[in-house]
Amino acid sequence: MIRIQRREQFTKAADRLNKEPQSIRRHEPGLYEVTNKAKGHTYHVRTSRENGHTFGTCTCEAGMPSKGRRVPVVCKHLSAVVIYLRALSAMRRAASH
Repeated sequence: MIRIQRREQFTKAADRLNKEPQSIRRHEPGLYEVTNKAKGHTYHVRTSRENGHTFGTCTCEAGMPSKGRRVPVVCKHLSAVVIYLRALSAMRRAASH
């Protein structure tokens, strides 16, 4: 699991999002299907809150490494979901005012 703390975690992943657009679909509460529109690959991103902290996981190689470093990092799929959820939250706040 990756603890989501700072915007700086997402800078590289957000840059990659500009090159490869993603499609996000909510599968169930806290679970999203993210499809890379350029490559057609689909990954599952799960978000959760524990003790006031937000965590996320992704089924891609960066989010669940099977070789090499073996340390999960923020990937473009998780970044896309976090940006999406923040935008939804901002729209809901604006609509309630």
